[in-house]
Amino acid sequence: MILLRANTELHQTFERLIEAMKVPVKWNGIFVVIDNYMILQGEVRSLFFHFDTRNVATNIIDIPVKEDEIGEVGTNMRVQNAINLILYAFGKWGTIKGVRVDKSFEQLNTLFTDIMKEMQVEPEYTPSYLRFYRSGMRITYEDVIQTAQEEEQAQPEDEETNEGGLWHKVVWKRAQAEFARADITVSERRKSRIGNNFYLVGYLCPACCGKLHMAVYPAGKEFKIETEEGGVLLARAATCNACRRFYTPRPGRLFSEGDIYTLDFATDDAAYDDYLELLGRNADRVSNYHTNVYADGRRPDTEEDGEESLEDLCNALPELSDLEVKKLSARMEEGFYPEESVEKYEAKVHSRERERHDEGRSLPQREQAAEEPDKQSGTRTPKETAKQSAGRKETDSVGSGRPADRGRGMAAETETRRADHRAAEAEMHGADRRAAEAGSSLRPDADGAGRPAAKERTGGKDIHAATQTPEGGMTVDGVIVTPEERKSVQEHYEARLAVMDRYSDRQLQELKRQLEGERKLTEDEKKPYIKKIQDRIYEGRVRELQEKADACEGKNYTLTKRVLEEVEAADLPEEQKHPLREKLQQLKQSQAEREVAAMVAKMPANLDRKQYRLYVDRLHDYDGVDLTPYEQKIVAGREAAEKQELSNMIRRARKVSREDYVDLAERLREGDFLPGLVAPYLEKVNDRIRELDADAIAAICPAPMQMNFEEGIEAYQKIKEGDFLPELKTDALKTLEKRLSKIKADECELLVGKLKKELEENGVGENPRHHFYPARKVLLGQATPEETDVIEYAMASYAAGRGLFEYPILVVDVARDASGKEGMILTPEHLYYSTAFTSYGIPVASIASVTASTGLLNKGLYVHQKNGTKLKIPYAVGTKELPDYAGELDDFIHYLQEKPESRKLTYLASEKHDTICCFRCGYQYKGGGVCPKCGYQNNG
Repeated sequence: MILLRANTELHQTFERLIEAMKVPVKWNGIFVVIDNYMILQGEVRSLFFHFDTRNVATNIIDIPVKEDEIGEVGTNMRVQNAINLILYAFGKWGTIKGVRVDKSFEQLNTLFTDIMKEMQVEPEYTPSYLRFYRSGMRITYEDVIQTAQEEEQAQPEDEETNEGGLWHKVVWKRAQAEFARADITVSERRKSRIGNNFYLVGYLCPACCGKLHMAVYPAGKEFKIETEEGGVLLARAATCNACRRFYTPRPGRLFSEGDIYTLDFATDDAAYDDYLELLGRNADRVSNYHTNVYADGRRPDTEEDGEESLEDLCNALPELSDLEVKKLSARMEEGFYPEESVEKYEAKVHSRERERHDEGRSLPQREQAAEEPDKQSGTRTPKETAKQSAGRKETDSVGSGRPADRGRGMAAETETRRADHRAAEAEMHGADRRAAEAGSSLRPDADGAGRPAAKERTGGKDIHAATQTPEGGMTVDGVIVTPEERKSVQEHYEARLAVMDRYSDRQLQELKRQLEGERKLTEDEKKPYIKKIQDRIYEGRVRELQEKADACEGKNYTLTKRVLEEVEAADLPEEQKHPLREKLQQLKQSQAEREVAAMVAKMPANLDRKQYRLYVDRLHDYDGVDLTPYEQKIVAGREAAEKQELSNMIRRARKVSREDYVDLAERLREGDFLPGLVAPYLEKVNDRIRELDADAIAAICPAPMQMNFEEGIEAYQKIKEGDFLPELKTDALKTLEKRLSKIKADECELLVGKLKKELEENGVGENPRHHFYPARKVLLGQATPEETDVIEYAMASYAAGRGLFEYPILVVDVARDASGKEGMILTPEHLYYSTAFTSYGIPVASIASVTASTGLLNKGLYVHQKNGTKLKIPYAVGTKELPDYAGELDDFIHYLQEKPESRKLTYLASEKHDTICCFRCGYQYKGGGVCPKCGYQNNG
């Protein structure tokens, strides 16, 4: 058993897979590989992939997992590719709901072979199964993962690995979307990134509400894309790493306007990652004041504003309209301005946005917001004050469908609140004047504000140097403060604290800040005042929350839960939160019980399984409360409902062909019925499928041991590609393999004898570097390691793509260590060769001739193909024997070419397409495995 913890990429991929399949699995991020099973371990139910049966199902299983036994996938691309292989294999078989694979089985076979060739593992993928071989021996999927872990090697720097992926036209489509905003810190912007020059921004994905990452291109280096409206030069683009989707505004637009282009790669991680790298290649951590533009010079629907610095705009912020402020905020978010300027002015712009937003709140909130200290209200112009007063009158005069007497009552309450506010303000200003008359002397700062000029900073706090004078006064930063001045300041604050009950929360906060910055009082003298203010702030907040908690009496569960969350988030001491929390939790429990009891009481007597599940899901909405008795009452009826549903399913199902029974069995397995109920039905259906499969296999090969090779291979392919139960198919194929191996081994034995004899007759003597395959001994299990080691190593090294029952005739070993890793292999269908720099397989049918050259410059053995290609292949004979060796090899290959087409087992499989269509973008070209249009490397 192998335990692996998924890396970020695999975790996202398989989480989306679980979501697409809609299975009740809460995955913990651990892969469990056992034999030919891959298991995504869940907290209760786990997701199983079985290579032998091609089934994908959920089940409850308890797998003991020790933390020290869990390995990490990390950056091991071999393990990651071997795990991602599951999506294509089971997706092509159609056993993963929500996943579609358009590649053919031949294309997938090529892809899987490319992925595993460096591990010396040969996959065999068909519509019926996926098997793995190493050195000619079949291995399990667990062995594949183990090999990938053990043989991880660094890829050469000049070699690129390229996964498969689905076909994409790569044309951005026009769409409308609403981008919500989230507050993010500067630290989050810098730390949260996905690479390729994409950085975190405050916009949320319209699809999943995840945070977006954006790339911005330097001015003059915009990236060109194809859209439904033609070419567009990108100034910026955003992506959602969870949805695998890209967004960009239309020319002249902003993200905040919602008029966009989008490009969606769905579950195709390989194509998404490639395009992410492509987009980010020319992007940078810069600003670009321009919007997207059409590549052909067309003017966008909206005109772009002239370039103006953020500093100038923020200095004129009070004169900007709401729409202009909103647009400015969006441009700051979308990289129109330098990062250092955005960090400097972001808080100021957002504060202005919130002030404008506050004006649209309810009347009591607007009145409270209007009750600002004079220093704030005094900054308004008379025109603005008149406009605001007119707005209030208009608001007061417009009803909301309420009775007139209620409106008058509200007006009276508002007028009372205003009178209290004016009295508090008068008291505050009176105290300020008294303090001024008492000789309060504050030296202005450089900005002219009435604050002390000198500060000492320690740990981010102001510490005022104060010393006692002989006269009883105090010296602060070189300025003498007399006892009369200190007393006057104390009286000033005591006077303000006396009317503290009339202050709003904002006024109390402002008073607290003034006290903390007071230079004429010591820290010990300030503490009692600050404590009184803080206690008053807490008292007001507790009173507000208490009123909300009292209002929850008799209200619904959702409202109570929301108020409880507000209490938990409140900035209050724990001892003041505790009573509120206790009360709300009790209300939450009682209201949940009341609502659930009402729901259960109204529940119909006869419900089907889906309806029962719906009720259980609704119970889960009530989190943090004990609803066990009600849940048991709902679940109690599930067994009866499932029995009835099973009976109806069996009775109504069509039961004529094998496909009908297979479909019925699949529905029974995927129906998530109770195991004890569905087992008897499933057993009967499987018995019937077994009977039908046994009859079908008997009709294909009634007497396998009497078949010739042509009949046997035809039957083998039919059974291999047919839909049969795994155990019946395995037994039938083993029987046919035994028969066909005997036929081909006998043929190979005869060919070996013929070649040996002809070499001897033509003057080519025995050679320790020539290894003839002992086919009969291998078949009977009598071959010694000395006879087979070099042959098996050579076949595994550079002939892994050979066909079924394709045995070697001659292996020529030219490796210095005599291991077989370099040389030539001749089979009835191919001539394979390998040198220190290359390896290749030449179909025997494509060879025109074999010649030798003994000259000083061009000495060697050459294969001439029918297409005119000339290749130099390894040999192990002396110069004198070389011409005779080449002549005999030429004659023997022509002999092999004379056999009937029906005996060329891999002819169609090894035939190359003249015109290749790129797997990803559809570009058609001839020759080579690399697409000249998109650079995809696995088309060969």
